[in-house]
Amino acid sequence: MTRSARSSRLRGDRGSATAETAIVLPVVVAMVVVVLLCGAGLAGQLRLESAARGAARELARGEDSATAVAVAQRIGGDGTAVEISGSGPWVRVEASRTLQAPAGVLSGASWRLSADAVARQEPHLLEGGAP
Repeated sequence: MTRSARSSRLRGDRGSATAETAIVLPVVVAMVVVVLLCGAGLAGQLRLESAARGAARELARGEDSATAVAVAQRIGGDGTAVEISGSGPWVRVEASRTLQAPAGVLSGASWRLSADAVARQEPHLLEGGAP
């Protein structure tokens, strides 16, 4: 009698693991996709910040704008837009880029990333050569 009661109880649980997996799996996959996209966005942002700093450093050393833009685009990657401005001894570089989501559920989604950096020109480049 004990054996039949146990087997009937186990028989009612058959397939429950499959049903639970079918419910939880899409949520887990969605979370993995979100984590990967956040990682790609963070990596893109860090590249842009490095690109803006590199271009500002070039300008502070006395390089021309074309060289600074080339450095920023090389570090920032394809599609990096660079704007240079400044007043007095200070130079400012803003780098921006659009990050596109890969094909799939989020196809067509895009994020605009931007970073800026400010640097002071070397003293010998300023009028009079004084700091």
